[in-house]
Amino acid sequence: MKQINVAVVGVSGVEKEKGQLGVGKSCLCNRFVRPKTDDYAIDHISVLSQSDFSGRVVNNDHFLWWGDARKTSDEGVEYNFSVVEQTEFVDDATFQPFKVGKMGEPYTKRCSAIRLSSQEKLKYICKNQLGLEHEFEEIVLPEGRFVVDGFVCVFDVSIVPNRTVEKQVEFVTHIINNVLKNKKPVVLVTTKNDDASDSYIREAEKICARKEYKGQIVMVETSAHESINIDQAFIVLAQMVDKAKQRSKIVSYAEAAKQRTDLLNASSEYVTRLIRTQITDHRSIWTSSSKKLANHKEWNDFLELFGQEAGQRIFRRHIKKLREDYQAKKLQSYMDSFACVLQEIL
Repeated sequence: MKQINVAVVGVSGVEKEKGQLGVGKSCLCNRFVRPKTDDYAIDHISVLSQSDFSGRVVNNDHFLWWGDARKTSDEGVEYNFSVVEQTEFVDDATFQPFKVGKMGEPYTKRCSAIRLSSQEKLKYICKNQLGLEHEFEEIVLPEGRFVVDGFVCVFDVSIVPNRTVEKQVEFVTHIINNVLKNKKPVVLVTTKNDDASDSYIREAEKICARKEYKGQIVMVETSAHESINIDQAFIVLAQMVDKAKQRSKIVSYAEAAKQRTDLLNASSEYVTRLIRTQITDHRSIWTSSSKKLANHKEWNDFLELFGQEAGQRIFRRHIKKLREDYQAKKLQSYMDSFACVLQEIL
């Protein structure tokens, strides 16, 4: 299995820099490392108290370590990815970035660093972990060091108040220039394609087509919320790091979205059929039924794609139908009995 260390970078900082919303770095990392619906959160950390900034998850750094994820390419090559997100945390007291280390360096330069170190730093899991680290799984960054093999540079293709596309293009171009100086591969990953502006997509394409990049930059269109093309973005980067002769075909967002819709529809159909065959008693309860269903791969796949809540919803709908069928049969039985008695009387 090949080890690939990835740094995820993109517009960061105070609202003046990034606009009202972030560009989607954290959501991209979350969906890649913890892809299940129940493990995916849309709200992540950017504005912190001094105590949270000093805690072992952030560890007085402007980067998060998201831990590891094992993935297999279409060609059957296995990779173990370790992911850091380069960001800029803001003090909730001053609303300015925390000052640490080389803070004289702009983010566009600092985020291109190849060697990172942070002793005893913990893997970031979710926002609620801060201040309650002992209540979550505590995994430490190995040897307190991280050497970057390649970069995922994020470009948000949705329209965000207080952030012009020109500003984002300038910011991202600075990042790419600094990364290429370090002779490391970079993939331009467009985020929020589920809410994309066509003109923003064209701007991202123009970045990749710049003469000075000599075709070194490839683009992958993604949506973390819809879980589309996430793994592909990282696998394409791994193949560039690996200098692989065989590379995965980059699938367009439209094609990947259709594949995702087909997958979701097929999973829903499988599970609807599965519940009909496995749960036949209208008195069935969720606790025992979910254990029974857990023995089936289709059910577990459905929960990964849709989450526990959706599983309970489809179960409740089925039980309601069973009860209605039971009541209808019961009523029909009473009506038949009544008809027989009436016939005898007459």
